[in-house]
Amino acid sequence: MEVLGIIGARSGSKGLPGKNVRPLVGKPLMSWAIGIAKQCRLVTRVVLSTDSEEYAAVGRAHGAETPFVRPPEHATDKAIELGYIRHALEWLGANERYEPDLVVRLCPTAPLIRPEDVDRCIQTLVDDPAADSAIVMTPAREHPRKVVRVAPDGVHALSYMTERGLDVAPSNRQQYAEAYNRQSLPIVSRRKTILEQDSQTGETVRFVIVPQETALDIDTDFDFRIIEWLLSARG
Repeated sequence: MEVLGIIGARSGSKGLPGKNVRPLVGKPLMSWAIGIAKQCRLVTRVVLSTDSEEYAAVGRAHGAETPFVRPPEHATDKAIELGYIRHALEWLGANERYEPDLVVRLCPTAPLIRPEDVDRCIQTLVDDPAADSAIVMTPAREHPRKVVRVAPDGVHALSYMTERGLDVAPSNRQQYAEAYNRQSLPIVSRRKTILEQDSQTGETVRFVIVPQETALDIDTDFDFRIIEWLLSARG
């Protein structure tokens, strides 16, 4: 079975400019995701999708293939993730006749993910022919019912879930269904799910649950410093 590990790293970033190559414990951030993919038993090929030759050179130096340059339309702030993954599959199919059975998307911003959990996710999809995809997810640190938003008048707060002030301080939390986060965590898709359903997940989604401490995502400089401390503490 062919399993393509794909890491996406565009050069532009609204939050932390250049974060994908920013040194994290002595290595460019994106190199951690490449290393995770290469350590997975079930991933057979690792490709970096980027619009930057600088990033491509970094990717090659750390073991990823860079057979193409990501088109500009898939490298903007508004471009959706599905776009660059579909482009990669279509390019590899047209230029190399390479058609992997499964595609694993790994984000550079989640460098604490364990290879064995990615393999578990892949195996979960392999074992269920009826599933379109499988995801890695972790218990949410904040339940969605605790999230609030600013009302249209700009001066009042409302529950994000119900749009009512009465629910800004939710009660009976023990009765809430458990909530999980999947932000920036690996997604394993069947090739046909992406190309035929035009979706990373499709309708039938399996999952594996991982501890929060392995699933932190870098979005801010503060996140970067926390993860750098955790990685340094590992030795």
